[in-house]
Amino acid sequence: MLWARCSQSRYGNELTGRPRWQDVHPSRQRECMEELRCQVCVQQPSRTELGYLFLATQQDDRSTDSWEGHLTAQPPLCLEHAKAAVEECGHLVRAGAVALRVRLPRLYGVIGTLHRTGPDGRPEPVEFDSESARTPLPYRKRRLTPLFLASQLVRELRGVTVVDLDDLISAAGALRARP
Repeated sequence: MLWARCSQSRYGNELTGRPRWQDVHPSRQRECMEELRCQVCVQQPSRTELGYLFLATQQDDRSTDSWEGHLTAQPPLCLEHAKAAVEECGHLVRAGAVALRVRLPRLYGVIGTLHRTGPDGRPEPVEFDSESARTPLPYRKRRLTPLFLASQLVRELRGVTVVDLDDLISAAGALRARP
């Protein structure tokens, strides 16, 4: 799998700048998804016996038990940055966020751009409608798709429990306040 590359703002080994919620950096997204790290601070995400904390965009046609098997390109989060995400991330603010605890976030595939060999022998991107362009390529089909430039890693969420983010944050605050 070929991976898209782009520059990062770094000071030494530290990333700099504020989170740009809409613009996911390909290598940071990949690192956080592969290692199950918080997508903002690249530290350990929130994890309990119910699993890792993921956020998803609220969808009207989903009931609380229908998140099993959900595909996501959004890495897990620590509690601090989950709170920031629901307050600052545009699509989560507009549509609403659902907090999910996930026991088994399985690697599924990638999102990217399919290429074909052009008339001059060079790769050229294949144009799709916007929905098809966001459809992940499962890893099991990667050998059938030799010219694919990946930009986001995708996980399939298994063992999903819908949780209340405010309750998680309150409980964490109560634990810290104990003497």
